[in-house]
Amino acid sequence: MISKYKYTIVFLIFAAFTILGSMEVMKYILQIRETQLLTENGRVEMQSPVRTWESLENDKDGAVSEEVSGERNVLKIEQIEDAIKCWNNRNSLILHEPVAGQIPMEEAIDAGEKWLIEMGMREEKDAAAYTVNAELGIGMQTEEAGEQLEAYYSFWTVTYSNQSMNVILYINAVTGKVWGAEISLYEELPERCPDDGLWLFVELAGLQVSDDDSYVIDSGKSRTEIAIKESQLYARKQSYSMVIGLETSYIYTSYQLLIK
Repeated sequence: MISKYKYTIVFLIFAAFTILGSMEVMKYILQIRETQLLTENGRVEMQSPVRTWESLENDKDGAVSEEVSGERNVLKIEQIEDAIKCWNNRNSLILHEPVAGQIPMEEAIDAGEKWLIEMGMREEKDAAAYTVNAELGIGMQTEEAGEQLEAYYSFWTVTYSNQSMNVILYINAVTGKVWGAEISLYEELPERCPDDGLWLFVELAGLQVSDDDSYVIDSGKSRTEIAIKESQLYARKQSYSMVIGLETSYIYTSYQLLIK
């Protein structure tokens, strides 16, 4: 009788160890599976917040003028307006990698350096060192969370800085044009006359100032606004300056594209 109880106890102990062993084996298998899913072969890619861009050659909805058809990435004025509106009204920013049709980081940095030269912020032969930082992001509003937008809604934010300046440029990721700028200078004004800066900004943005007599919307000591031809857009320049100490001056200038 005692022997029978011994066998029963041994059997129960063996069954318990078998069950516990099976649970540990299953746990180990699940851990291996989880590791596989996180490797390159099994990783699930996050969906980009933007769609790839199709060039105007594939766009059958709108005609392209002969003057701009040779350009690489051209947007219709309605697309520019939508992109500007979305960017200016953003309440969050989602960083992402470039998709097909968007310019890479190196091209964005080069475009910004060319803009600085064109605007008279630096000389082409100037070899002064400065730090460059660039990130690509798309502005989102709360109601757009999770929605995939067109590639032209993205902007490269490129910052150039050294001891005499700090410049932040907002470069459209499809056109490669500077559509916004914040410029802080700590020494002196650029050589170019500041009065033509806003007109030049519009031209370099790939747009045209309205040929209407009332193209100047507002003009004052620190702010100037001009209308953009055949659109709901207008450009704004704001600036102010102050003297810091006996020799150092601080000049801040911003350029923006806005919707009426």
